[in-house]
Amino acid sequence: MRSQLARNVHIRLLASNGYASLMSCRALPGCYPASLSLPCPVPCPHFPSPSPQPLARRQQRRSFFNIFQKPPRQIKEPDFEPGYDVLLQFRKSESEGARPPDRDELVNGWLQFIRHKKRRRKGLNQTQAFLAMRLLRYLIETETEGYEDITIEDLRAALHVVMKPPKGNPESHLELAKLLYDEIDGRIQRMRKFGLDENTIRQITGGAKGTTDFENYLKSLAQYGGALEAVDCFSGYLSQVNGAELPPVAKVLWVIILRGLAKEGREEELLREFQAAEAAGVEFSPNIHEIMVTFYGSRDQVEEAKYWFERPVHANWRRTPEAYMQAIKFALRNDEQEWLQRMMEELVNSKPGKEWWNVILYWAVVAMDKGAEEVKQMIRIMMSTPPTDGVDPPVPDTTTLDALIRAATEKQNPYLAERFLSIGHELGIELKASTYLLQMDYRLDAKDFSGVQAIYAKFRRGEVPIENEEDLPVVNKYIRALCSVKNPDIDRILDIVADLEHRQATLEPETVAAICTVLLRNDNQFEVIDTLSMHTVSYSLEERAQVRGALIDFILDPKVSTARVWDCYSLLRQYFPETPPADRVRLMDAFFARKRPDMAAYIFGHMRSHDNPAMHPTEDVYIRCLEGFARLPDPDSLRMVHNMLKMDTKIQMTTRLYNALMLGYVACDDPGTALEFWRDITNSREGPSYNSLEIVFWACERLPYGDRTARQIWAKMQRLDLEVPPQVFWAYCGALAGSGHVDEVIRLIRGMDVMVGYGPGLMTFGVTYNALPSEDSKAIFEEFARAEYPEIWAQLERKGRRETIEGIKFNIVREMHA
Repeated sequence: MRSQLARNVHIRLLASNGYASLMSCRALPGCYPASLSLPCPVPCPHFPSPSPQPLARRQQRRSFFNIFQKPPRQIKEPDFEPGYDVLLQFRKSESEGARPPDRDELVNGWLQFIRHKKRRRKGLNQTQAFLAMRLLRYLIETETEGYEDITIEDLRAALHVVMKPPKGNPESHLELAKLLYDEIDGRIQRMRKFGLDENTIRQITGGAKGTTDFENYLKSLAQYGGALEAVDCFSGYLSQVNGAELPPVAKVLWVIILRGLAKEGREEELLREFQAAEAAGVEFSPNIHEIMVTFYGSRDQVEEAKYWFERPVHANWRRTPEAYMQAIKFALRNDEQEWLQRMMEELVNSKPGKEWWNVILYWAVVAMDKGAEEVKQMIRIMMSTPPTDGVDPPVPDTTTLDALIRAATEKQNPYLAERFLSIGHELGIELKASTYLLQMDYRLDAKDFSGVQAIYAKFRRGEVPIENEEDLPVVNKYIRALCSVKNPDIDRILDIVADLEHRQATLEPETVAAICTVLLRNDNQFEVIDTLSMHTVSYSLEERAQVRGALIDFILDPKVSTARVWDCYSLLRQYFPETPPADRVRLMDAFFARKRPDMAAYIFGHMRSHDNPAMHPTEDVYIRCLEGFARLPDPDSLRMVHNMLKMDTKIQMTTRLYNALMLGYVACDDPGTALEFWRDITNSREGPSYNSLEIVFWACERLPYGDRTARQIWAKMQRLDLEVPPQVFWAYCGALAGSGHVDEVIRLIRGMDVMVGYGPGLMTFGVTYNALPSEDSKAIFEEFARAEYPEIWAQLERKGRRETIEGIKFNIVREMHA
């Protein structure tokens, strides 16, 4: 059983309000249910209206016979991060144009949130960054002059938090970083205007202006797609530098600029800035060498990568291990083993330190196919060869072992990885968390779940210390692997998830999606509720979309039972009200495909009743739903949708809508009502279309004495000398045949070439035969068609016939659209 920490108020969502969307206001992609004391963070137009749900449980009454039963699950509040609810409340008030909470509450909430993130060393997702930026901007704009309730230290802490890159779009991170730095810089500039000296400013602000703040700011710009803006800022910084000699910090900043340009793939700007740095006296340091090698090597530009790698580094400094790693991967991808062999032999002969030996051992495995014993011999050579700087010989440690395991993993050789672990044991290397995590990773790839569980048990018992939650990626991968097997161990999955929830760790969206799919397939709906409520509450829109997509895929899977699919849809509706209309239409079509027009109508109704106008059905969606009823008649559902259309003031009636209504009512055995829509079409400015004619003839076919109306319409078409498409002609034949006029239909078909300019086809005979009311008339028509059009009739007979309550009919599909 899962931890009670996972029991959530979101079970109440099944009987109250659900999440609200972010589609127009960019607020949090969720809101609190109405049963909570906290308000929804988005404007009212985004609230889904309250409605009872099929999964809601009744409150049990106590009686003598159930006093020994287990009490119902306790519903607990969602475990929000400190201060996050204040950010949500502010965004809600801002979106609605309402009065925000008290300033003290807003300031305390913002500070709590930022301090919690820094203390836990956790970054912001794109939604959190957006909310934090909006609230900070409001606090700055409404700040009382001379009174600053957020200190520079807090602003610097926020800038530090922002520097941890998100998985999704970093646009809000970039905006927040700019806002933070502008506020820090503006406060310090104001102090200087007041005449305060630098020492006083340093004491007031808790540190020196410029170097740290500006460096962090440039790093934010460089890693969030603002490298060109970082270049402009840095150029302004250089213009203020006094003296001919370049400050040492400028060299560090230049490396940041080059790294940002390389990350964005801006080759022209990268080379221009490198040349400017070189002209200004910046040495070709190992860091710059690594940037250039990585840039060209990752793009497989062979000659450029080799040129930059071979270019001498300033003062004969050794190239970085990462540069060698990039060179190894680049050379293997581009069949440059000979060049790589020469470069690595030079490295070995240079008597490098341990960090470079780790690279050498990695190269020996991935490029030279060295086995465990050969690597072991190389390690002995490493331990007996002191580096050139005169220090003690390098001793293999955890990083050495990790490099070997990564190499074996890349070669997809888990047995070799285990042999390296044995070598590490022989050498007395103490395993750390990183090694165990690598071991879990390759065992997962080998589907060795028992071995992975043994390692995970070590982490769980605290035998291997974990810092900064570095185990979460592998544990998430473990959960997804458990979910992917044919017969998943639900208890083990929930046990691991409960352990992570106890640690207040948030699962990755891919993991939540996998868990929900498995639980739904095993009818664990309430566990799905726990999982969604615990882990999606702080997801960004992109992360929520991943989970939402998995639920939609589950609903669209035709192999899943309709009952399970409907339960999943109920959860989707409550937890993801931001589900776009296109996906809702796909779900509606899926239930039509399951031959459940009633459920499809409910999905349509949920769109129509959504309080976000962007979710309301358009004319095309109305038509699509009504055409669904034409395929799968359901009179009650048809009337429900028609009533919604009557009340929808945003939808103007068109010929296509009237056509769709005619289709629906004819299919539901109400051709009389369908003819009323035909009269509306004829009285409208737009008038009928060819589809209208086909549909109205179908209505006449199903209507007693409908041939009278059909003849009137046909006569008017003849007077107007309209071109008659085949589908309209055979529909008219069906209208006459529906009233039993078999002789008239036969004369009509015989004169087709003269009347409409083409002869009959398979559908002409099929529609007419199916419409004839009696067996005698069918026999007469069959005799005529078999004698005069034997080839076409033979094609029709190959379709086969079926017995219906209306008589024998051919198996033809008559598709009509609005």
